[in-house]
Amino acid sequence: MVLTRDRLAADLRRLGVQTGDLLMIHSSLRSLGFVVGGAATVVDALLDVLGPTGTLVGPSFNYETALDPDFVFDPLNTPSDMGAIADEIRRRAGNQRSRHLTHSLSAIGPQAETIVAAGGPTAWAADDPLGTVFKLNGQFLLLGVTYQAFTACHVLEVAFRLHHRKLDTLRRRLREPTGRLVAFENTVYLRDVNYPGYDFNRLGQDMEDADITAVAPVGNAIARLVPARPMYEFATPRIKRDPDYLLEQGAGVTSLTRGTTLELPGGILSVVDPGAIFRPRPPT
Repeated sequence: MVLTRDRLAADLRRLGVQTGDLLMIHSSLRSLGFVVGGAATVVDALLDVLGPTGTLVGPSFNYETALDPDFVFDPLNTPSDMGAIADEIRRRAGNQRSRHLTHSLSAIGPQAETIVAAGGPTAWAADDPLGTVFKLNGQFLLLGVTYQAFTACHVLEVAFRLHHRKLDTLRRRLREPTGRLVAFENTVYLRDVNYPGYDFNRLGQDMEDADITAVAPVGNAIARLVPARPMYEFATPRIKRDPDYLLEQGAGVTSLTRGTTLELPGGILSVVDPGAIFRPRPPT
């Protein structure tokens, strides 16, 4: 499968992405198949569909590289740990990036400044950048990944003060636009010592069964479009009834009924055809 900018845009529109949307994406480039132009073409297609009134948000997270005690967070230049599409959003002209050592967001569009400037030292509170996507009635796009990659579920964990998350402070250094290095710290949410693992697929499958989530192929990827506020309203009574609703409960992670789930080094994919994922040729 060879994918062009126009083909990707057409698939996104069929899924339900519209001009003017606020859209946060979690993605796998290789799930799509062969994309002419790679990650840049995917971001071009997303921006084509959203148009000048829409806003695109990507996860420019650094929760792996920030483990290094010598890590310096440079909002202008530190790459995202979240793959090629997320890093392409970060590198785009006009991009704005929030300041958080492990969970910054990058945004392009008229609502970008509102999102990245929100909140304080935390990442998942209601008034932080990710929580602001909910407040602004945004949507989340899972492009070729399962709900296990759905960071918005952490907002629910924090909102309902679930017992398996503990507050801590991470201290590193920040490079300011002038180049000056300054001490910098953020609040992070660590997993409790008895944390069994999360099952965000459970919420996701329940939302699909209730027709809250739109599901359709984009290229070879299974794409899921989740409206933020309906997701929050749907999850609220379930978490109140069962505070462990988002955790693994004996049988492991919930299996999704749409698409094929592939557990590969570097990520869990959700695809139409496992044989059609993009596999770079080894160097000769």
